[in-house]
Amino acid sequence: MRLGIDFGTSNSAAAIVHEGRLLPIRFGDAEQFRTSVYFPGVVPDPDDFQPDASQQHALEQMIDSAARAARAAGQERPPQALRREALRALRREWMEARAREARSASDLLQNAIYGDDALEAYFEEHEGNLVQSPKSMLGYNLHPRAKQTITGIAAHILEHIRLTASAQLGQPLRTALLGRPVQFRSSIGEAGNAQALDILREAAAQAGFDRIDFLEEPAAAAMHYHAGSATRHQAVIVDIGGGTTDIAHAEVGGPVPPHIHRAWGIARGGTDIDLALSLSSYMPLFGRGITRVPAHHYVEAATVQDMTRQRDFRQRNYDAVDAPWGPRLQALQDTGNTARLYRDVERAKIALSSSATHRSTLDYIGRDLHADSSAEGLASAAHGYLEQIRTLLAQVRSDIGGDPDAVFLTGGMSRAGYLRQAVAEAFPGARMVHGEPSLGVVQGLALAAASRD
Repeated sequence: MRLGIDFGTSNSAAAIVHEGRLLPIRFGDAEQFRTSVYFPGVVPDPDDFQPDASQQHALEQMIDSAARAARAAGQERPPQALRREALRALRREWMEARAREARSASDLLQNAIYGDDALEAYFEEHEGNLVQSPKSMLGYNLHPRAKQTITGIAAHILEHIRLTASAQLGQPLRTALLGRPVQFRSSIGEAGNAQALDILREAAAQAGFDRIDFLEEPAAAAMHYHAGSATRHQAVIVDIGGGTTDIAHAEVGGPVPPHIHRAWGIARGGTDIDLALSLSSYMPLFGRGITRVPAHHYVEAATVQDMTRQRDFRQRNYDAVDAPWGPRLQALQDTGNTARLYRDVERAKIALSSSATHRSTLDYIGRDLHADSSAEGLASAAHGYLEQIRTLLAQVRSDIGGDPDAVFLTGGMSRAGYLRQAVAEAFPGARMVHGEPSLGVVQGLALAAASRD
């Protein structure tokens, strides 16, 4: 049996065809989980190293010893170079000791927590490492150590999925069909797609899969739509997720397998709307547009998926920023508070799909502090993304020569009324079909996986 896996930016899910029946894999009480993982122990960061009194004494001794050795060899080395080498050696010893302590204390990687439980554990423990939406980083220009870290995190999530599915079915699962976007989010162009797939292959191997294949996510959604279509027709499949927007033109329905004509995609999705809403409705409470704090500091704080930006934000100094903005920024730097704020932004985005206004209570930042947002403000924040998706939809309509018989809309962001309207306006002559927003892709992956067995 082959497992279908939707390793998503915001949420992940799995399903399988078992004894001729489509079976979703349950993670606790749900059929999907937030793509977040919390490691209870503290993984050492070399940037955290600050020599204490005894280490400072050892540092001076190392510098003096190296200087004497250099003079004995007839060399005169600059003091700055000697200090850098000694500090590097001390930092390496510190990291090795911290890593040994972490492993012996809790075997931290094996005690990982996933989904919404990961956020709650991180907020409660106030230490350790929380990683959100690692999929959004797979296509970026990564330092080898960062690439290794991201691969390990993806492996833990895939292993969590594999072991959960194996336990539910009562037998080990070793093969899977993994969904992939048409275009991964990337900072290195097309090379980012190749890198992302390489990382996922390596992560799958580390997770215990003997074989893993890939299927573009809109093609998987087309499989799901095809299974419920009695008559043959032309369809455009629109899958709007957290990190990407993918579209396929397919011939579906009836007894013949579906045929995918072509696929399109952009590396933009719900997380881009989250960022825009955070910057417009929440970050002014921290002085955005009011103080002289550079604009990119607020982007760093709001981009919880990017570990480097989060680290940069935590290291900023806001002592000189006037109250209340400075103290609020310092509170936002406290462990877990950028994740709390991001969760509040997500909740506001979802609530504003059906309500005119929404209020978030930010008592973890300041007493009686709250953020008010509106459906009108959300529409304004989403304007940039809406223009991109309208352009993509117009390109699709032009490429296929007009309206299809039907447009099938799926993906977590397909619940949003303003996105449904944009898709309907792009294909005025087509019948609109609204699929299951969260599980359409994974169900299609399970059906496609079964057809390949």
